[in-house]
Amino acid sequence: MKFTGVNLLDELDRPELADLRSVFRKRTFAKNTVIFRPDEGEDLVFVVASGRIRVYLAYEDKEFTLAILNPGDPYSTHSGCYIQTMEDAEILVTDVRSVKRCMAEIPLFTRTMVRVLGHILRNSFSIIGGLAFKDIYNRLMDFILAEARALGAPENGGCLLRLDLTIEQLSRLMGATRQTVSTLLNDMERAGLMEKRGRGEYFIHDLDALAKAAGGDSERSGKPVG
Repeated sequence: MKFTGVNLLDELDRPELADLRSVFRKRTFAKNTVIFRPDEGEDLVFVVASGRIRVYLAYEDKEFTLAILNPGDPYSTHSGCYIQTMEDAEILVTDVRSVKRCMAEIPLFTRTMVRVLGHILRNSFSIIGGLAFKDIYNRLMDFILAEARALGAPENGGCLLRLDLTIEQLSRLMGATRQTVSTLLNDMERAGLMEKRGRGEYFIHDLDALAKAAGGDSERSGKPVG
C-alpha cells in the first residue's frame, strides 16, 4: 500500500535545502497513538520519518482505513480523518504557510502530495464501491490480489506476499471484524488459493486463479457480507 516511488525525506536531506528542512519539527509517538483528529484546530502538514501511520474514518464502533502512510509520505491534518500510528513513529511537521515555501522550492513536494492524496481518494472510492457492490470475501481477495501484484515476490511459479499487517489491522482496512477476516483467510487456504507461511506472510499459488475467484459471484452462499 505504498503510494509513491519517491521519498521526500531524501529531498529534505539535500545539503542545499538545510534551511528549508529547519521549518519542520520532529515529533515522536508510541504505537497506536491517535496523533491527529478530525476536529484538529490547526492545519498542519507532515512527512512520515519512520514507522507506519494509518488514516481512517470512524463512526461509533466502526473504523474504515483509507490509507497507510510509510516513511517519506506526506499528509495534511485538514482532511477530516483520524491519523494513528501503527507502530512507534516519528514525523516531521510544519504549518501550512511554511509548506508554501516547500512548494516553491521543491516542486517534487507538490507532485508527491498530490499523488498521495489522489491515491487516498481512489482508495476511498474503492472502499465505497466494495461496500456497495461486493461482500467482504470478494473485498478481501481483491485487496490481497492487488497487494500481491504490486509487492509480491515471484516464487516457484507463484507469489510470496508479505503484508506486514496483523489480522486486526487487516480487518480495519476491510471494514470488518477480526473474526470475520480470520475466518475468510482460513477459507481461502482451504480453497487452495493461498498458504500462510508466517505472520502476515502468504504464498499465493496462482494469481490468475485468485483473480478469477475475486471476480466471482458476490452472492456466494455462506459468505458473510461484513
